[in-house]
Amino acid sequence: MASTSRAARSQNGSLSQPTQITREVDDKVRAILNYILDHTAQKIPIKDKDLVPAAGDRNELKKRLPLVTELLAKRFGILLTPLDAASKTFICIAEEPVASIHELTPAQRPQFTLLYIILMYIFLRGNRIEDSKLYAMLEMLNIQTDEEHGYFGASVRKQIEETFVKQQYLKRERSQLSAYDDFKTFFLWGPRAKAEFTYEQIVQFGSKLLKQDPKVFQHHLTMAQEGASAEQ
Repeated sequence: MASTSRAARSQNGSLSQPTQITREVDDKVRAILNYILDHTAQKIPIKDKDLVPAAGDRNELKKRLPLVTELLAKRFGILLTPLDAASKTFICIAEEPVASIHELTPAQRPQFTLLYIILMYIFLRGNRIEDSKLYAMLEMLNIQTDEEHGYFGASVRKQIEETFVKQQYLKRERSQLSAYDDFKTFFLWGPRAKAEFTYEQIVQFGSKLLKQDPKVFQHHLTMAQEGASAEQ
């Protein structure tokens, strides 16, 4: 049911549909599909203007995008999802996201593990954390953010500030308490993280990592769920 509703939201949030929608899989539909499929592995958001050359022009793209969205979901299990209701930028999400680290290749596991640790910490700190406090937490785990790590690889800071932010797993905000204070940078869950992971998954991961009963995190879970409901 969750996957079906996501697909529906994905199609409803696509570019505004013209009067005539193309239902035929023509060369332009194939070209749009190929472009999207070629870029899904990088997990970088796709803008509608990136798809225009494959379609020929913006109007042809509008005619074909609903069919492309449908084919991606039915044939490939990929949901073409807008970043927001008015967005012309999309992210591709697996209809059945990774449920376990064992489903990943050995090359994918370090980045996935690092991401889970970060999302868990943001979750535990009220879904918003100052960057300096995040890096301090990682250093407490002997993960030096500006040095090569034996498991997580080169420059953990770069993975966080560039890769995870570009992939929309993390959202970065700058704010100040007052006009007299310096700006500070905060990290939050990004739209891809909210689409691919649930707070319950993070609780299970945290309970295993910290060797705690999942009930210990019930207060955090309730607060996070209430915050998510308020955003809808």
